[in-house]
Amino acid sequence: MEIEAVLSKHKHPVVAFSGGKDSTVVLDLVRKIDSHIPAVFCDTGVEAKSTYEYMDRVDNKVVLKPRKTFWECVDEYGMPQLKGKGSTRVNHCCEWLKDKPMKEFIKKEGIDLVFTGLTSAESRQRMMFLKHYGSYMFVKSWNVWKCHPISNWIPDQVWKYIRDNKLDYNNGYDNGMVRCGCQPCTAYCSWKKRMANENPKLLAYVLQRGFNQDQLKIEG
Repeated sequence: MEIEAVLSKHKHPVVAFSGGKDSTVVLDLVRKIDSHIPAVFCDTGVEAKSTYEYMDRVDNKVVLKPRKTFWECVDEYGMPQLKGKGSTRVNHCCEWLKDKPMKEFIKKEGIDLVFTGLTSAESRQRMMFLKHYGSYMFVKSWNVWKCHPISNWIPDQVWKYIRDNKLDYNNGYDNGMVRCGCQPCTAYCSWKKRMANENPKLLAYVLQRGFNQDQLKIEG
């Protein structure tokens, strides 16, 4: 569905903005139609320095702060696990640092539409999710409509759009950053390799805190 057509159905839209390349493109696409739509950033407290620097340059944004820190979540629930593992499909840190603040904001401000940078190329799980639900859907558990305008884009298309439109972006990508998000995250297969490349001190800290090594034994 076209962004303009989706916007015509709603009164209080926002863009969920992580500071990553995908949400950067979505924010630009949406603001080309309505420049007043705010970007909403959930500050987990453990983002990369480049993400915070980039966020300082983004205008018309709302920054949501969680009621627990990442490390408080780790102390209570353990390190994040691969999606679908364990008793829940959503890690407690994601729930506390992102989902809860966003749901509260949506309810308080009467938000009726959230644009995201979700893409099928990110993982098989997301590909199956988008294939099943489509790029525009009502999410009952959030009581809000969500739209994923670039769900079928591949990374090359995203970067081409950024270059062609001369967009400002998170310069962490220029320094080897592979994905934007919580730096200490261990909920994907290559976390150890990525952390070793991007922040060796953080990797050493994660490993030396004495967490369950079976939980951290992920290939990469």
